[in-house]
Amino acid sequence: MIGIQSLPCFEQSRMDSKCPGESEEQTEQTIQEKDSYSFGNTGNFSDGVLLNQQSAYYFRHLIKKYKKHMGEELGTSSVCSGGLQQYLIKQHERQERLKTEQDETTQHQSKFECLRVDVRLHIFSFLTATELCKASQVCRSWYDITEDNLLWAGLLERDIPKWDVIGHNTNPAMYKEVESEWSNKEIYLRCSPEVNTLMHQQNALINNLTSMLRYFFPKKTPMLAMFGPGLESQTSGLVRKIMNGSMFESTGLFPGKFDGVGGGITLKSPEGAQFHWSVMYSASKKEREQSNRDRSHKHRMMRERRDSDGNERFELVPAVQDFCKTVDGFIYVVDATEEAPAVETGLNELEAMLSERWSATHVPVLVLATTLEATTPRLSCFEVVERLKLSQLSRPWQVRSSNVESLDGLVAGFQWLAEQSQRKY
Repeated sequence: MIGIQSLPCFEQSRMDSKCPGESEEQTEQTIQEKDSYSFGNTGNFSDGVLLNQQSAYYFRHLIKKYKKHMGEELGTSSVCSGGLQQYLIKQHERQERLKTEQDETTQHQSKFECLRVDVRLHIFSFLTATELCKASQVCRSWYDITEDNLLWAGLLERDIPKWDVIGHNTNPAMYKEVESEWSNKEIYLRCSPEVNTLMHQQNALINNLTSMLRYFFPKKTPMLAMFGPGLESQTSGLVRKIMNGSMFESTGLFPGKFDGVGGGITLKSPEGAQFHWSVMYSASKKEREQSNRDRSHKHRMMRERRDSDGNERFELVPAVQDFCKTVDGFIYVVDATEEAPAVETGLNELEAMLSERWSATHVPVLVLATTLEATTPRLSCFEVVERLKLSQLSRPWQVRSSNVESLDGLVAGFQWLAEQSQRKY
């Protein structure tokens, strides 16, 4: 890289910059001050000092003087070679490239920005929640559109029927009922099963450490009671599938403690968690096979009573009441097939089992919205929540889609129930 001092006739170019009325000493002092300001008192470029914009401008001014002194026309071949020439060329190319990219970006954005706001919102309404979050990072205008509250309200309405799990703290209707200050976007991201799964995967290390601590400090094996009208319909094969399937390992049997009520088997999940599992039918097998049977009035676990006002009510028999006091989690099975009887047929049974008179409010309940096959037309989890009025419960609950054929979601549901049973609210 050539220095300033190596340029021919540099002294003459310096003298050309002399101002009228100045002595040679004043002119020399002025030029030295400029050199010191422009080049940081280095005197040449060979020291590896990177030029700033002012320095480059001052040096180009000196080159023009040199060309004029040598009689060359501006725009001809450069008189300077090496690092400075390459720096100037690259700087010019970079500026031209940035200008071209800015022009292209402005052109593309202008085509979209010229659309009306309602048209842009309609276009974004076809995106998924993940795609909207990515689009919000493109530019400020896109961020403003993706934060629109009505846009996320439409996304909630569209995607809620597709969710395969809804819980007591992930129920969108709950935030609406309490008039939460959360935006629809915040509600969606809080309740979405996909987002919760991603967060669970990110916290996999913490979950593994928690499981290890539970291994070193084991608690009692939780007792889970399964009941519901789904055990007496076309989804009744769920019990046999669990017992004979490969997902759960049977490790033993245990008898009933209260007049034979509450006996069952001990199962071990793929994650190694053990739990006692007791299936509670409303009648004998022969009675369950009767097509005209009324479960509410012919139920061996409940009996009908009338209060002082003459209203009909159901309560559990004493043996079942005592058993419910020892239960750590309930599993309520409903047939969620669209052609099946209404889900509300077992509502009296659910209310009786979860009565606070014999069941603590911290005991969770898992609702399995079951179908025979995965392709069977079914009710959504959100519809099951509405029909069973689960939002009125004062205990942890979760509704999860499942089917007898593949037992999808069953292991995750049992795992959630076992974890919740260890907590006290």
